[in-house]
Amino acid sequence: VVKPVKPGLFMIVGAGGNITVRVTDDGIVLVDSKNPGQAIYDEIVADVHTISPKPIKYLIDTHMHADHTGNNGRFEAAGVKVVGQKNIGVQLAKLSPQPHHPTAQAPASPDVTYDRTYEIKLGGKTVKLNHFAPAHTDGDTVVYFPDLKVVSMGDELVAITPNCDYPNGGSIGGWLNSLDQTLKLDWDLAIPGHGDNPLTKADMKAFRDKWATFLDRAKAAVKAGATKDKLVAAIRTDDLWTFNPNAWTGARLDGLYAEAGGK
Repeated sequence: VVKPVKPGLFMIVGAGGNITVRVTDDGIVLVDSKNPGQAIYDEIVADVHTISPKPIKYLIDTHMHADHTGNNGRFEAAGVKVVGQKNIGVQLAKLSPQPHHPTAQAPASPDVTYDRTYEIKLGGKTVKLNHFAPAHTDGDTVVYFPDLKVVSMGDELVAITPNCDYPNGGSIGGWLNSLDQTLKLDWDLAIPGHGDNPLTKADMKAFRDKWATFLDRAKAAVKAGATKDKLVAAIRTDDLWTFNPNAWTGARLDGLYAEAGGK
């Protein structure tokens, strides 16, 4: 589903993470490429063509998860430059192949990588890429469209229950840092990684404060003597989000316990 956000900026909802479409006189910049699949790729291209006949020139990866990078390879094969933070390729290289799913291919890595900041200039418009801190993963990019006062956040901002991907370098403390730095930028609408509509600065602040509360409670629980296996039960979340029972298991629980001060 294509939704107009501002003149020259659209979001495509469904089939994975949201896509942001920025139209310029010289071509199109996409943010993210949804779940992998030829049919999904074809639908993305068709959706973009309903917005503008201009060619897609750039695709930005907000992070490595396949519901956001799934069609990287198809776009690269079509001559689109795929840009992402340098850790994305490192993470994707760890993905393939899985013993339980030997034919599954990890998404293709970006062919242009950067460390902290990167700029795309196209058709007289500037798109700013910022990697502020390890947050949802350690390869996150916050995409800023300064002329439109819009940010595209990937999964650093979602309208659903978030998850911190500790196995791929995520950190709630880093996430708070990244959101704080994003909140200092001049913008009024944010495209979330998941959720049907743009969000406001007030929405981002509320989301950030929930994560801060969660981390504070986790730290308090550890300080009060909660062991790793009892940590999640000791954190009150009914006023925050409804977490899946498996949200905090394995390496994610290890990461949370360590970040909360557990030894």
